[in-house]
Amino acid sequence: MKSALQRKLWKYCSEFIKKRDGRVCITCGKEIKIGKGLHVGHFLPSKTCGFNLRYDEDNLAVQCFYENKNLGGFGAMYYVKMVEKHGQEFVDNLFRRYEEHLLNKEKWTDKDYLDKIEYYKKKLH
Repeated sequence: MKSALQRKLWKYCSEFIKKRDGRVCITCGKEIKIGKGLHVGHFLPSKTCGFNLRYDEDNLAVQCFYENKNLGGFGAMYYVKMVEKHGQEFVDNLFRRYEEHLLNKEKWTDKDYLDKIEYYKKKLH
């Protein structure tokens, strides 16, 4: 059940990020052409950031396929662009939240997933 909820949540979450950010890659600044791999990339990597940040709009931005997949997210440039766009305090807060995750290792319930799915559904309309 959890994997189905994770896929559904990612569908709505990534749709929202694409709507919010348009077609411009956060790391290279280029407009991503239709059919050329519009992705949503994680500032703090999805494999280590925990569920709260994995689906958190503050940790996500549109990225091109090349930089998201081939360059593993292009973390150094992602960091620079996040500071330029949101400021150092915003980025420091994400790192603080990441450290909290490492200490707490939060577990999500089905209700947590369903609540977050509804959150993004509402933001899409």
